[in-house]
Amino acid sequence: MDKTTILRYVGNALLITGYYILLWGDEKLGLIIKLIAGVLLLPSFVYFKMWDSVTICGFYAFLEITRLIHLSATDGR
Repeated sequence: MDKTTILRYVGNALLITGYYILLWGDEKLGLIIKLIAGVLLLPSFVYFKMWDSVTICGFYAFLEITRLIHLSATDGR
């Protein structure tokens, strides 16, 4: 099994875990786990030239980062 396949399996497992935590637990932790999962999935997407998935992953990462910034800015209030 090559490294991209392992990263894809771990990334998918983290993505599911991140969605669960996002919906039923801590929003900030769920977003961080989903961002890590997206980073782990990217090498596999690039290796298989799945540019549409790379684009969607980047779009979701942008949304998650902006939400994390918003949550971090409002934590002190």
